[in-house]
Amino acid sequence: MRDIRSTGYNFLPIFFWVLIISVFTDKFENLDYILDNIEYVILSLVFVIIISVNAIRVNRHEIIKELYVIPIILKKRTWKEIKFYVEVDEVSYGQYGKQTTSAIWFVDYNERVCFRFTKKFRNNLDEILNTMDKYEDKHDNKITITNPILMSKGLTKFKVPKKQ
Repeated sequence: MRDIRSTGYNFLPIFFWVLIISVFTDKFENLDYILDNIEYVILSLVFVIIISVNAIRVNRHEIIKELYVIPIILKKRTWKEIKFYVEVDEVSYGQYGKQTTSAIWFVDYNERVCFRFTKKFRNNLDEILNTMDKYEDKHDNKITITNPILMSKGLTKFKVPKKQ
């Protein structure tokens, strides 16, 4: 059985790690505290890098999201559990204005999002999408949803927005 793999990167944990290290450096006003505990700093950096890199594996039975370095499965769905998938532009309005994220949502038979991954910072995505087309139906259009926080987590039902 052939698995197609796509590696994705999430830079948010690394950003928080740098922020925490800078706070400790400012709190103690020098690098002595960091240098005295360098083994903890390096160990925490390795841990953050491990959780920052994930992989999506697609085969003829299922789709799996797992950590790249240590094969711990984060989410796993079979094609029988998924009704269709859709390409979504998630638009969020926040303190710094409008932010758009491109993602792929997998909707189950209960009309809830059961699996989600973003397209940004992901390699080999075209091959993954071609493989998914063989096993799963695709929604007709690419849709745009505003503030889909609960819907993207699968807490509310998936509703296709009406065209205006």
